[in-house]
Amino acid sequence: MSQSPAERDALLKAIKVELKQRLWSEPRARPTYGRYLSLFTLNPECMWVYDVETLQILEVNEAAVRRYGYSRDEFLALNIKALRPAEDVPKLLELLADTPNFDRSGPWRHVLKDGTIIQVLITSHSVKFGDRHARLVMAESLTHNPDIEIE
Repeated sequence: MSQSPAERDALLKAIKVELKQRLWSEPRARPTYGRYLSLFTLNPECMWVYDVETLQILEVNEAAVRRYGYSRDEFLALNIKALRPAEDVPKLLELLADTPNFDRSGPWRHVLKDGTIIQVLITSHSVKFGDRHARLVMAESLTHNPDIEIE
């Protein structure tokens, strides 16, 4: 029995819908807090989420809290400008307007709570965080990497 292209497309669509429904109905396949915990909270790289409009930090992982020296509450009270030396903020603001959905750039300078300046490579992408347009950021330290040439 031969099927038309439209019939094949309809069948494939029905199969995809069924697979999606089964995937989300299986407890082990559903995204869980445990998976979130391992992907973000317990990730060994420094990560945070910030609001694109206000630049307010909305969430931060334990690695960033330890590396940057702020308590979790202190970190969540910051906006991303506070993580940069004052002289780097104008360039940050200039580039934010044209940041693509996914971006990897650096080296950038970040300031720790104690005033130490470190070099980082930033990987970020757009995310929805509740009802906010946000970005998820991963900051990889370059400060102790002898293979990276830093200006």
